[in-house]
Amino acid sequence: MLQKIFGEILGGFLKTGFTEKVQACKDPAVNSTIVVYQRIISELRATPSKFHYTYNLRDVSKVF
Repeated sequence: MLQKIFGEILGGFLKTGFTEKVQACKDPAVNSTIVVYQRIISELRATPSKFHYTYNLRDVSKVF
């Protein structure tokens, strides 16, 4: 589901003047960003001393 949502967002952006070669990078970029996000939320959990370690899908959308 996340791949579809962010794929549509990035795909729409890339259609605004980017070459086909760059547009072809859409799926790998989306998939790798989601993998990084999932790893971050599993490994960088908030603790009392690191309360700022809170991540959500808005952080993923900032990449695109």
